[in-house]
Amino acid sequence: MRKIVFILMGVLLFSISVLVTGGQEAKAATDYGSQFFTHVEMQNKNGVASTDFKENDRVKVVYNWELTQAVHSGETMTIPLPEQLKYVSFAPFLLKDDSGNTVATAIVDPINNKIILTFTTFVDTHIDIKGSMFFYADFNKNNIVTDQSNSIAFPLAGDYTTLDIMIHKVGNGGGGTVTPTVVFKQGRIDTKDSSLINWTVTLNNALEDINDAYYSDIMGAGQSLYGPVKLKYRDADKKELYTRTENVVLDSKRSFRLELGDLIDTSVVITYQTKMAGGQFSYKNTAKIGGSNIEEQTRNATVNDYSGGGEGEGSGNNPPPVEPPIVTPDPPVATKPPVTPEPSTEPIVVIPEVSTMIDGDNELQIYVVKKGDTLPSIAKKFETTTEQLKIWNKLPSSEVYVGQKLIVKVTPRKGAIQEKETSNPPAMKILPQTGDTTDSLVTIIGTFLTLTSIGFLARKK
Repeated sequence: MRKIVFILMGVLLFSISVLVTGGQEAKAATDYGSQFFTHVEMQNKNGVASTDFKENDRVKVVYNWELTQAVHSGETMTIPLPEQLKYVSFAPFLLKDDSGNTVATAIVDPINNKIILTFTTFVDTHIDIKGSMFFYADFNKNNIVTDQSNSIAFPLAGDYTTLDIMIHKVGNGGGGTVTPTVVFKQGRIDTKDSSLINWTVTLNNALEDINDAYYSDIMGAGQSLYGPVKLKYRDADKKELYTRTENVVLDSKRSFRLELGDLIDTSVVITYQTKMAGGQFSYKNTAKIGGSNIEEQTRNATVNDYSGGGEGEGSGNNPPPVEPPIVTPDPPVATKPPVTPEPSTEPIVVIPEVSTMIDGDNELQIYVVKKGDTLPSIAKKFETTTEQLKIWNKLPSSEVYVGQKLIVKVTPRKGAIQEKETSNPPAMKILPQTGDTTDSLVTIIGTFLTLTSIGFLARKK
């Protein structure tokens, strides 16, 4: 009996809720599809409307639109991409008026191949709203037929309109091999962050002997250096020898310079990123390589930003100004007097300027490079030569950086075997420079940490 009563009460409550709400359901924001788009055309690289292209041309698709009824913020317009095309950029973009107000935001959906425009509050405060939109596309070679007209259907005015586009096949060209170069540079917009450009510079693919080689880079306007510069040295077979990273700063001419050392049967690949400020289509950088025995050679590279864009406009119909909310200040909070921390009783461990470690039959002294140090000044300090330091540390040039660990002295161990004392000393094993990932480097670091720990424990006792 009690179970029946509970069931009847549930039915009664449900009926009351239906009567109170009038049976209404929450409605999703309206999507108008292509209803308000009035015109579409394809443009060539010169920005001229055309129906004649080559299969490898990059085209600009331009739409015009105009609102014929009142819409609200949050409502959308969605248009799919014809199957004969594929997007060049998936970066979102904005449609703004002349005053910089955003009329709509555009999202490119690469999975479903469509663009979704979402109206902002601009449409709630203006009337007679219209605008345009553009995006770049390449031809999808799997869905076109070359050397004849292709009917491409674009969504328009709630339906579709067909453009007959002639697409010509491109020949293979003369073929042949590419001559190795001394300097080559190229850039590409990052696939994950469309505001970044990834630059790659290849130096001395021709494998010339370049003494005291250097690289300089001049950055074009509208971009700023983003992160460090990475260098990878390669042998004649393009296998990696070692890498290094540089934190560089642009000078007054928007350039930076890197010393590469002697390049003998060696090439170098330099990579770095720049961040685009936006507002321009092309971004240019210049690469230069030189040396004491060659003339400076230059290569320019340009990256175009193929993100979409657009604009909008409307007559003002602004609502009355919103009164600022009244803010009640929080009551004052009593503060406690600062507590002076008690002095620590733990001993302070000071890492020595020079550490000593054992490598086979030799005792090595390791020095950590400090600000203001140069390789000649370090050599003078430890009564050796720069060339000897280069050999011990396998340095390609005289350039050092703060924090780098250098071998500055090698002394035979007193406990070496007597036979080795009376014979010619064996050739010392060349240790890898900082940055190499070899077992020897792991051993050196482990020994250094062990010595530091022993010093710490001895002082604590």
